[in-house]
Amino acid sequence: MSKKIALLGKYYPLEGGNASRTYWLARGLARKGYEIHIIADRPDAGREYRIQGDSKPSGKLSNLFVHRPAYEIPWHIPESDEQSLALLDLTLDVIRKHNIEIVDTSYLAPYGMVGHIASRITGVKHVVRHGVSDVEDFFKKGVFNTLLHGTIRSADAVITDVRYADTFKPLNGNVHIQHPYVVDTDSFAIPYAGGERKHLAVAGKINYYWDRRAMRQISDHMHNLVENYDCTCVCQGIGLQEIQKSLGKNTISEYAWPGFMAPWEMPRFLSKVDALFVLEKPSPHSPVSNLAMEALCAGVGIITDDADFSKHYEGIISINENQVLLINPAELFATSSAVNNWLSGKWVRKPALQKISFSDYIAENEKIYASLGKTHILNMDAYK
Repeated sequence: MSKKIALLGKYYPLEGGNASRTYWLARGLARKGYEIHIIADRPDAGREYRIQGDSKPSGKLSNLFVHRPAYEIPWHIPESDEQSLALLDLTLDVIRKHNIEIVDTSYLAPYGMVGHIASRITGVKHVVRHGVSDVEDFFKKGVFNTLLHGTIRSADAVITDVRYADTFKPLNGNVHIQHPYVVDTDSFAIPYAGGERKHLAVAGKINYYWDRRAMRQISDHMHNLVENYDCTCVCQGIGLQEIQKSLGKNTISEYAWPGFMAPWEMPRFLSKVDALFVLEKPSPHSPVSNLAMEALCAGVGIITDDADFSKHYEGIISINENQVLLINPAELFATSSAVNNWLSGKWVRKPALQKISFSDYIAENEKIYASLGKTHILNMDAYK
């Protein structure tokens, strides 16, 4: 069984589900004794979608390391930041210096492709994971078609979920199906820390397509409810200034706007939240939300306009009775009344249970790694 694994992909301070998955997976494996090396982008990557500040996780693990490209790319025509080359160079360096046996990549572009090239050069085993937008916007649309197909075909293992199993099985004979996300429920099992006033929240990227629908609707509902509830918008993105301008200074001042939070900050935040707005319909690809799963497992209620919300999570998580409130976003006053009635009696905070435990999820990954066999590192003298 390999004990030295590199996880190459999105990671803090980049926001999003893949970055969170990398964080929790890395810690889960490190606690089982693996030496884990996270290979991540430069801290300034991501622009509007980068978590601000200098937050650090509690409980530092001595066998978990984070590597980032350490140098600026000199200016050159055609003015590219050469992110993929910087990651490839760093990946080769980490493999050579730390005797890495497996590179596990979490998103196809560019990380999966970088892992593929590093594997061809060094001989390390390559495990491919993916998100949703990379499959829909890159793989299915033929972007980097030759390289992405080579990445999938050459991978030593592909980890996917039931939605995409048929996409990858014709290309690779070692495809493993997992849940798209598994919550580390021990980390989210924090006692309720809310105050006298109930707390409503929304969290997510504010893209141009998103702010014109869900954020506007949610803000209207919060405006109706803010007299009796604390309201927080954990939101950031290219559309933030536009949506705040459209809401006006008075409305903006009614809510807290903390910006994106690091994965290790989310359990404490959710312990103070009573209900989370999750309007699924504007989502361009997937109705399954990592954050919604974390909220459900923390005992937070969900306010949604999606009549099929619970159905999307069947087989993944057992949602408690009355944990989800269905609303019609067009009915402001009816929604306010429904939220009041729901939070004052119908919904009693209780964590939802996952169909697979986090420890079993880590064990699944251990079995996949063990099945790959011994790594034979190629001669890397040329890369010293």
